[in-house]
Amino acid sequence: MKVRFTAEIIDDDGNVIGNRVSEAGGIPCPDDFDLSTKEGFLRDFDKLEKAVLKARNQIGKDIVEETLDNTSKKTKFYI
Repeated sequence: MKVRFTAEIIDDDGNVIGNRVSEAGGIPCPDDFDLSTKEGFLRDFDKLEKAVLKARNQIGKDIVEETLDNTSKKTKFYI
């Protein structure tokens, strides 16, 4: 299994800056969750949660970087 996040920033003119991130880091299938013990369930839930958080953090970072990169190409900054 894998988790996939898609993010888009759409400006007032309808231009879209978008990105997609996938994370397949050992996410257990629902049928593979160890439901026999609390510790087993928490271990499998931890794998799922870590993969989701890693993908979420990466898509946020990527979309901000892409937006700033596009902005810097259109604008000259004067300091």
